[in-house]
Amino acid sequence: MHGLPSHAVNYLLAMSVDDTVSNTGEIARRLNRSPQFANVYRTKLIENDLIEPVGYGEVAFKMPYLRDYLREHGVIPGTGA
Repeated sequence: MHGLPSHAVNYLLAMSVDDTVSNTGEIARRLNRSPQFANVYRTKLIENDLIEPVGYGEVAFKMPYLRDYLREHGVIPGTGA
């Protein structure tokens, strides 16, 4: 994750709220951004093998335990945590 743009890291953090797959529209809402804006970072994260598309409008973490790491060490947008 080192070297990723902050918006890409925020995308991952927004995904970490979900227990399984994440809806891309919901991620954009959590980030308070347009779906088109969020899609730019979705694409970067797929290219970096950190997430993968798993259905129409859905993505999932590709790296095992990344969600857990982000929950433990990250700041989840919109929660102040």
